[in-house]
Amino acid sequence: MQKLFSKISVQKTLLFISLFLVAVILIELKYFVSGIMGAVTLYILTRRFYLNLTEKKNWNSNLTITLILFLIVISFAVPLWILIEILIPKINELISDHDAIIENYNTVRKFLENNEFLKRFDLQFSDQRILQLVNKVISYIPSTLNWVGQTFGNIFVALFILYFMLRQSRDMEQRLKELLPLSRGSKKYLLRHTAALIRSNAYGVPILGFSQGVIAMVGYYIFGVENAIFWGLLTGAASIVPVLGTMLIYIPVCIYQIATGDVHNGLLLAVYCLVLVGGIDNVLRFTLLKKMADIHPLITVFGVVLGLQLFGVMGLVFGPVLLSLPGILYRVFEMERSLKDLQEHTGPDTEDHIS
Repeated sequence: MQKLFSKISVQKTLLFISLFLVAVILIELKYFVSGIMGAVTLYILTRRFYLNLTEKKNWNSNLTITLILFLIVISFAVPLWILIEILIPKINELISDHDAIIENYNTVRKFLENNEFLKRFDLQFSDQRILQLVNKVISYIPSTLNWVGQTFGNIFVALFILYFMLRQSRDMEQRLKELLPLSRGSKKYLLRHTAALIRSNAYGVPILGFSQGVIAMVGYYIFGVENAIFWGLLTGAASIVPVLGTMLIYIPVCIYQIATGDVHNGLLLAVYCLVLVGGIDNVLRFTLLKKMADIHPLITVFGVVLGLQLFGVMGLVFGPVLLSLPGILYRVFEMERSLKDLQEHTGPDTEDHIS
């Protein structure tokens, strides 16, 4: 028993030192943190596919990894092409035309100023204020372009790390399990649930964005919104914004349509977006994504806010995971305590019989 206790203490000490060194390295290489997290995410998403081809179908490992990397590049290339070739130039074009912005703004302003309900709040609208807002938005364009460049860099880092993670997958996983000073059942629970959380968020972000974007695009087209494809893409991209999400796009679109005199279509579009665009989020979260990992909606919302602050884009995946970890670790603590109590009553070999 004493030897076992000493072994566990050494493991805990070495684990603490390892985590400390990893934290120092990540701080010093913070520019590549998103790439490292991306590699972990991609590994969890592609691990089963890789092992199935190499171990069950006896594919060459290098050929399999090359195929996986190619598929990942293709999956990233399409949304990045849409972002670079369609969204950013179109946004830049829209906000650069100050006269058109002021003209459209004045239309909305007159509608709001003449609204009997809004008159009670004594809201002030001015051309100077809208120009200040436009200039502020323009100032974000260079940072957006920098973000695109940083994203390319982190994708390269993620793919580079992923190559070695897949090549050494079995050894890496075995060493990780050996380092954890936990029982086999607790290790299994911790790793399985953490991977499920990462998998759920990694699939959830693009699935929700794509679904809401397509549904919004159809609605914009039906109810006569100009540039329906562009606004649909923008609505899908806005789905990653915490709390407000797609409302950040479709509410101004509906208000503008009503303000320009198309009241009927504007009101119908508002109902359409509220019910379908907003509703598909709840439907997917409580059906498809709930099967992958049971994450409370509040954890998702506040996790995304926290994750974006800490990790940038990859915070969309790891923010909710970080907020979910206390619950997982508490469950692990309960499992370890129950096992310890059981061992005190039945003997030290209990784990071998119940694992």
